[in-house]
Amino acid sequence: MSLTTRLALSMALIALLVAGFSGFLAYRIASSHLERALALGAPGNPLAPRQGLRQGRMLAELRSSIALSAGAALLLGLGTGTLLAFSLVRPVRELSRTAEAYRQGNRARRAQVKGQDELAQLAQGFNQLLEELAQKEAQEKQLLSDIAHDLRTPLTVLQADLEALEDGLLPCTPEHLRRLQREVRLLSRLVEDIRLLSLAETGGLRLSLEPLHPGTLAQEVLQAHASRAKAKGVHLALKGEAPLIRADREALLRILNNLLDNALRYTPEGGAVTLELWQEGGWVSLAVRDTGPGLKPGEEEAVFRRFYRGDPARTRGGSGLGLAIAKALVEAMGGRIQAGSHPEGGAVFTLRLPQA
Repeated sequence: MSLTTRLALSMALIALLVAGFSGFLAYRIASSHLERALALGAPGNPLAPRQGLRQGRMLAELRSSIALSAGAALLLGLGTGTLLAFSLVRPVRELSRTAEAYRQGNRARRAQVKGQDELAQLAQGFNQLLEELAQKEAQEKQLLSDIAHDLRTPLTVLQADLEALEDGLLPCTPEHLRRLQREVRLLSRLVEDIRLLSLAETGGLRLSLEPLHPGTLAQEVLQAHASRAKAKGVHLALKGEAPLIRADREALLRILNNLLDNALRYTPEGGAVTLELWQEGGWVSLAVRDTGPGLKPGEEEAVFRRFYRGDPARTRGGSGLGLAIAKALVEAMGGRIQAGSHPEGGAVFTLRLPQA
């Protein structure tokens, strides 16, 4: 039963009880007084009062009966109303106690849900909100822990090397300076990746969507990685054609470079990395496939989490944010990205963007 119906019925019940009880009580008292007055004033009764005195006594007794019935009805109405009020307010107090417990750090407590009325629906929504807040809080704590973990290593190296240089234990050679610069670049990349991911996820990233030819961009990305692939003995290939897409050029280049870098990192010597294009409905797909070890079952979604570290062999050398950034950028352009293992081996990352 809905809360509105319960309130309406409660008010009607109180009104009915008060009216019925007061009417019944007034009738009984007045009848009793009237019978006594009539018996007292019967013809031949020597104790009968005078006519004016009898009428005044009857009016006084009627006023007394009405006042008594009205007082009793008031007490009955207050009692019934109080009980109904406590019954209706109990779920609200439960929500208040649950909110206070959450504020004091109890993340496990949830409001008890009874019935199907509006208050029960409010409690269900409140519990769901607490669940999402707890998950978000846990994710933020994990993010801070991951950031601290990734910052600790280069900072430790920098601190140790700078102290050694200051104490004269380490000569100030170009090789040592390049090592310090490498650690500084790693820190800068990590900070920039965190900033970019935060902007993309909060909608603060400004993209310039325009018609782009995916084949031209794919060739540009493959050419940028050609020397690295050749040095590693990996074959690069481009397959398929696709019409113009609507995307941000810099964002799309970053995504493809990230996927190509990821694929080359895990493809063994003699393997191949293929970038394939095709059109499907109003969408254009770009898939990067490698011939590496592929993904483990259940990693298809996890690889896009920030600082995800499943197989250490697939996470070394990066900030741990590349795929999370790729996913955020694709979604910011109105597309989707998914990962999986190819039936013939290797991992394949497919992003779909709207056709221009």
